[in-house]
Amino acid sequence: MTKTELTKKAKQLKEKMLTLREDAKGSIKEIILLIQCRENENYEPMFNTKLYNKYSGEYCEYLGLFY
Repeated sequence: MTKTELTKKAKQLKEKMLTLREDAKGSIKEIILLIQCRENENYEPMFNTKLYNKYSGEYCEYLGLFY
């Protein structure tokens, strides 16, 4: 995916999350990283993000949006 496509997809996911949680904390940058991790089937880079460490419930909801 190109950077533009990643950004567009991340914004769509963020909008969807905002319908599920008004206080969604994940940044577009973290969501882009999550999309890249999913494409590469390696989630290790996510382990150092605020989304993963402080907002793990939201992180899991983002994973659920992929399916």
